[in-house]
Amino acid sequence: PASAVLCACFGSAGLKGHGYTSTLSLYSPSCRSRLLESQLQGQKKVYENELEILRGEVQNLKEEINRQQQLLAQNLQLPPEARIEASLQHEITRLTNENLDLMEQLEKQDKTVRKLKKQLKVFAKKIGELEVGQTENVSPAQLADEPIRPVNIPRKEKDFQGMLEYKKDDELKLIKNLILELKPRGVAVNLIPGLPAYILFMCVRHADYINDDQRVRSLLTSTINGIKKILKKRSDDFEIVSFWLSNTSRFLHCLKQYSGEEAFMKHNTPRQNDHCLRNFDLAEYRQVISDLAIQIYQQLTKVLENALQPMIVSGMLEHETIQGVSGLKPTGLRKRTSSVADEGTYTLDSIVRQLNNFHSIMCQHGMDPELIKQIVKQMFYIIGSVTLNNLLLRKDMCSWSKGMQIRYNVSQLEEWLRDKNLQTSGAKETLEPLIQAAQLLQVKKKTDEDAEAICSMCNAITTAQIVKVLNLYTPVNEFEERVTASFIRTIQVRLQNRKDSPQLLMDAKHIFPVTFPFNPSSLALESIQIPGSMNLGFLLRV
Repeated sequence: PASAVLCACFGSAGLKGHGYTSTLSLYSPSCRSRLLESQLQGQKKVYENELEILRGEVQNLKEEINRQQQLLAQNLQLPPEARIEASLQHEITRLTNENLDLMEQLEKQDKTVRKLKKQLKVFAKKIGELEVGQTENVSPAQLADEPIRPVNIPRKEKDFQGMLEYKKDDELKLIKNLILELKPRGVAVNLIPGLPAYILFMCVRHADYINDDQRVRSLLTSTINGIKKILKKRSDDFEIVSFWLSNTSRFLHCLKQYSGEEAFMKHNTPRQNDHCLRNFDLAEYRQVISDLAIQIYQQLTKVLENALQPMIVSGMLEHETIQGVSGLKPTGLRKRTSSVADEGTYTLDSIVRQLNNFHSIMCQHGMDPELIKQIVKQMFYIIGSVTLNNLLLRKDMCSWSKGMQIRYNVSQLEEWLRDKNLQTSGAKETLEPLIQAAQLLQVKKKTDEDAEAICSMCNAITTAQIVKVLNLYTPVNEFEERVTASFIRTIQVRLQNRKDSPQLLMDAKHIFPVTFPFNPSSLALESIQIPGSMNLGFLLRV
């Protein structure tokens, strides 16, 4: 350092007697050169460090560019669908890595803040001790004459434990403001997904913390009754039902995650393990809340069915999505559809828009991805079963051209699943009976080889359904023949040993069993803030 050079040249006394700038002119030429050399070496080290950092950044950028070029080269060799999927996978990986880096930085900053707070407390304590020592050395007369100076009293930062305290008399107000009068749209868009569930659990945690079994029982019972009440009042509102299905399942996950059972603590942080319930085992209430979630799911299925039902026949069967095919109408039948949808009628686009709306709302509510997959599977089953049932009842729909229209419409639904990354939901499989019925309308139906191919292909529809489609099949023009009775008998003989249901129509009201796979949250309870718009100012963070 420059000061060390100065001391070496003139001693500490020289530095005390002169200012740094004025003294410099008094130094000998050799001392000044040493001083300048010392400064240059210090600046050189700083520049070398900065240069090393910049070189590292350049190297990282080069590696990233190489990775991007390799990915681009690989993608160009893939088909379009695989190219899109590979690009998405790369982007997801990149964002995940960035997220991990940011989390590491946040943890380091948190550690630094805690360290600085501790140091601040130590320094404040030392300053206080020094002030006390100085006061003891001052005479009473001096203390009386000295004016009182204002003292800043810092507010001690409270270390919250992730609990919410409320008075017993405020329980009804809590249920009213948090459940009965809460508007999901504002909460879903602006706040943490599942916030009502977290608030309810933090209230349960405090009741457990103070070992008040009566309050725990009362709060859980009031919560369940409140959810049932709002769902009964707004039974046909998809947004309300979806919101409370999401929050009920999240509340169920919280009761598991903080139960203290080892099976549910594997993904917890040490702080989250500290927040586990201490006094009560709520396993029986978990079962009750699970049953409530199942009821809400079944109610949501009915809402979906009521919304989709008016669209399905028109959008999947009657409206001609492929322009020009309408000219090929069944011989002897009046054309019932038009290439342009009439005002007020539904098209395939209407169905897709409804699916987008449902999916967007569920995502805004923070619904578990696995639960969304089950709901989408149920929606696609409703679409497939209603379409097939109407196909089996309408002769004007059983033609080669209609089979092509149906297959195209199904491909658009499959494309929607890919766009939403829901290929593994099982939804596509629910459309298989409809797909096979559409293929049956398009394949040749003359020879024994054709009969063998049909029996092999149509394994998702019953014998009764196959025979019905063949009986209803109507040629699209005079060059195509009807299916002969002998061909239909050949099909029946080949399929007589197949063990399937004699029922012709699918059960469009069938609801798949729902499950709620455990999905722990990484959200720290102590970090949750309650906005004033929820009117829960009577809750006290503990």
